[in-house]
Amino acid sequence: MKDYSNHIAVIGAGISGLTLGVILKSCNIPCVIFEKYDSVSEYGAGISISPNGLEVLKSLNIYDDLLKISSKPVSSIFYSNLKKITEIPNEVITSSRKSLYKVLYEKYLSFDGEILFDHNLVSIDFSMNSLYFSNKKNYRFKHIAACDGIKSSCQNLSSAKIKGPVYSGYSVWRSILPTNQKNIIFHLGANFHIVTYPIGMNQSSFVAAIKTKTELNESWRQKGDYDDLRSELPSSIIDEFPSLKQSNQIYKWGVFTRPLPNALFDKNITFLGDAAHPIVPFLGQGACLALEDAYAFGNLITKYNNDFKKAQIEYQNIRLNRIKLIHRKSTNQAKLNHLKNPILVYLRNVLMRFTGIISMRTNAIWSYKISKKL
Repeated sequence: MKDYSNHIAVIGAGISGLTLGVILKSCNIPCVIFEKYDSVSEYGAGISISPNGLEVLKSLNIYDDLLKISSKPVSSIFYSNLKKITEIPNEVITSSRKSLYKVLYEKYLSFDGEILFDHNLVSIDFSMNSLYFSNKKNYRFKHIAACDGIKSSCQNLSSAKIKGPVYSGYSVWRSILPTNQKNIIFHLGANFHIVTYPIGMNQSSFVAAIKTKTELNESWRQKGDYDDLRSELPSSIIDEFPSLKQSNQIYKWGVFTRPLPNALFDKNITFLGDAAHPIVPFLGQGACLALEDAYAFGNLITKYNNDFKKAQIEYQNIRLNRIKLIHRKSTNQAKLNHLKNPILVYLRNVLMRFTGIISMRTNAIWSYKISKKL
């Protein structure tokens, strides 16, 4: 058994894990990241990062690095049944998960950060502070930061398990298209919405959410079929994306919900990102919440000089209300996007066109500064 008893064991090299690793190493706090796959993910799905997440990237000095390989769209344009509703200035960076992983990973390595690949966690002995992996390697640890995603092994191995997933009633299509798009474009319709945005290097992300009773697997990597996609969405909109027909990278998955946790830690394990609070993706805040979590917990460990119990309690106090707010707003946003009653659609569109309701709703989320909460 290798002795990492003075290290924080970070389980998962995703957004929260790599961000936490960067923060810990920058503060000279020993840590090691364990990743179950053989490399940092090459997963290429699109991602948007709003000002609340950008604050964290700037604090890590990687904002400029990400911007070089990403996009900063000029505007967000909204359509309803192909009729333009409104256009507002943009405040987000749009990129791919692959690009964000890249800059975080390179920053972590610049601090001589250690990451161990092919380490799939199978057991935790909390009494002995020991981790056991499927490759038969075992390690002692000081504290666990569970950053292992929506299907968290750490959650399943702790006594703070999140209850099993329940199908939300929505499925999502996604693809990466070879286009030179300048703006973020939303199409709202009865029981569906589509959003496309540039992600750098002459590529755009295509995402379509559909309200449906047909339950699909919860896997972002499950291949879909163009004809199936076309049958579920208005052809008048799909025809605006001719490259979809030639794409062999179309994916479709079911969106599942889980109850929000009452606690973000258990014994000497702390949960971050999707391992702590999986939410539906309709506000694009999953990555930003992961960045906020890592910033908060990493800096609280420094603030309390490695007194993990104090750090855990304040981390939970800071994060729970924020998480509940985003969870509620994400769920409601899907309903607003998919209205089919003509009167309600008309009222929504009038409010979007003639009031500042979009800015008010986004500012309530985007103006949050995790640094001020500490």
